[in-house]
Amino acid sequence: MSEGVLLGDIGGTHSRFALLGDNGRPAEARSFQNDDVGSIQDVIAQYLQATGATPAEAVLAVAAAVTGPEIALTNRDWRFRLNDLQARFGLARIRVVNDFEAQAWALPLLGGDDLQHIGGPAAMAPGPKVVLGPGTGLGVAALVPTNRGWFAVATEAGHVSFGPATGDEEEVFARLRRSSQASAEFVLSGPGLERLHLALHPGAASLTAAAIVAAARSSDATALATTQLFVRLLGRFAGDMALVFKATGGVYVTGGVAQGLSDHFDIGRFRHAFEAHPPYATLLAQVPTNVIIRRQPGLLGCAALAQQGRVG
Repeated sequence: MSEGVLLGDIGGTHSRFALLGDNGRPAEARSFQNDDVGSIQDVIAQYLQATGATPAEAVLAVAAAVTGPEIALTNRDWRFRLNDLQARFGLARIRVVNDFEAQAWALPLLGGDDLQHIGGPAAMAPGPKVVLGPGTGLGVAALVPTNRGWFAVATEAGHVSFGPATGDEEEVFARLRRSSQASAEFVLSGPGLERLHLALHPGAASLTAAAIVAAARSSDATALATTQLFVRLLGRFAGDMALVFKATGGVYVTGGVAQGLSDHFDIGRFRHAFEAHPPYATLLAQVPTNVIIRRQPGLLGCAALAQQGRVG
């Protein structure tokens, strides 16, 4: 007999699944490399086979704009229809949300051990919260207080136009624009870190994002220059998003690239760029910023949605 709730966080590179535990938190979490499977149906089937679970409901977070019954991932050639998933896996109800909307729902559930403070007041403050993160792409969502509780706002803010703000960035962005119009995601993502490295160091060998981060941790000068510029640009974009939502409740940075840099995060460089938004530097100085170091926060957000009875 089918029972329980399947939780899923499907990104461009990884898919993560869990079951809703008796404590309202994800249980039996597992992660899969998307390159190893052919479709979302295949990866769900692998998880269910591995755990023996037969869920009756599902809450899935996907790296895509959720606008109707057919969903196409933004950074992977996967497409599916909700009714097809329901039929194949015998689900009575299913809810699909943007992956960063799920991360926004997780924010009130995060504790001190889940966060690395990177500037501003240490205490949590009331007001809207923003979560953003560079990974395969660049996601952004907000959690806004209302008279009925929290309300999550999914966005496609990672695709806004993005450009230089200081003289030393002009030539770097000129090189970036030779291949494409620069959006925030084009620069502030895993592939963006690789593009930024080549634009900052013309003629350098092409490196993966992981290799750049590893080299920076080993104090390689060129990699350090790349990650320092990346952190500065990420701080500026985070400040932009804080102003868009007047995020007095804090800005939370997540995603594989930011978490990879967490031990080597230049807080001063990030906060200077975050606050350098005249005439609102004083306002932004009062906004706390944190890196989410908890593993799989998207699954926690899916669990929060399931607990709220939002499946369906």
